[in-house]
Amino acid sequence: HWTFEFPTVFNESKSGFDVVLGNPPWERIKLQEKEFFAPYDPEIANAPNKAARNKLIKKLPEENPALYAQFVQAKASAENLSTFVRESGRFPLTAYGDINTYALFAGHVRDLINTKGRAGIIVPTGIATDFGTKDYFGDVIDKKQLVSLFDFENREGLFDGVHRSYKFCLLTLSCEPVEKADFIFFATNIGHLRDKLRRFSLSPREIARFNPNTRTMPIFRTRPDAALTNKIY
Repeated sequence: HWTFEFPTVFNESKSGFDVVLGNPPWERIKLQEKEFFAPYDPEIANAPNKAARNKLIKKLPEENPALYAQFVQAKASAENLSTFVRESGRFPLTAYGDINTYALFAGHVRDLINTKGRAGIIVPTGIATDFGTKDYFGDVIDKKQLVSLFDFENREGLFDGVHRSYKFCLLTLSCEPVEKADFIFFATNIGHLRDKLRRFSLSPREIARFNPNTRTMPIFRTRPDAALTNKIY
């Protein structure tokens, strides 16, 4: 099971919230064997490959039946949750592939805000660039709900528990149509948000022009890069 409470919500009405702010969990629902066994059996967790890990797991019913039972239960729980998410119809745009909870919550915030509301969340940049979330991002663009996406690399350790090469973003959505969204990519600290050279704006039509098939977000390091590429296209 996983639960999540948004830290801040403002002015709830019958139709939803005016403002929702949060940092939803970033977790794959699929059971990660290496992570599961790390605190219980380092030998299995540190196996050189999946085949070697599977051989060790097959020995568990005899060598450690209690741990094996715990593993089977955890795996079944993850599979059941994944099946529920896919078949419930609650997450039609994000319940694909190896489902990640951040994508589910990115869809959920759109339902929480009212017709004039906005939501700001911290999620992996993959919400806009990964194939598994292309339908979600494409729908956000089509409905002109994207206000801004400010992408960061964790090189300067903004998040201590996240790998330094990991990319995350500040994603802001609106129920009211936004003609052009603001973007920054490859920022490494908050000061970069004030760098006018890094910041650029694109309309939904321009974004669709760059990637009409995948419907994912094109990435540019600077405003001139975006402007030049737009002219070329």
